[in-house]
Amino acid sequence: MGIKTERRRIPVEELAEFEETGACGTAAVISPIAKIFDPDTGKVYEYCKDGKPGPVSMKLFNKLVGIQYGDEPDEFGWMTEV
Repeated sequence: MGIKTERRRIPVEELAEFEETGACGTAAVISPIAKIFDPDTGKVYEYCKDGKPGPVSMKLFNKLVGIQYGDEPDEFGWMTEV
């Protein structure tokens, strides 16, 4: 998919640089996060202001759902046939 990923703690200072935010899970797939509130400063970081997921979130959503439904190859061995 050509998306660079990192697993790390995010410093608050980087939140202003984000174009999209979202949470991933097996049931929710990708859920956009509209706002992040910093209680220390009172600052609100807003994302997906129109209430819709952004293009990266949609690309991930479509890929994950495609894997779940067998329309995309499961390159990671995530699926188990029952």
